[in-house]
Amino acid sequence: MARFQIEEIYGERIVATTSAEAPDALSAAETLTGKAISTKALQEHWFRVVDEREGTVHEFGIAEEPSKDFAK
Repeated sequence: MARFQIEEIYGERIVATTSAEAPDALSAAETLTGKAISTKALQEHWFRVVDEREGTVHEFGIAEEPSKDFAK
């Protein structure tokens, strides 16, 4: 397993950081959040995951839950 540095970011501000061993960057981000992760990091709240060995950087957001239709 690879080792990843994970940063939780709101806007431009890092609010939490940790490291984790995981098979891939997506799994590492899910370790921190405990939620489903999206590969789209276009939200104000997002996660930067760096593979410490390879130096690759990944950006993720929290997967949005489907909207509920209350009109029914």
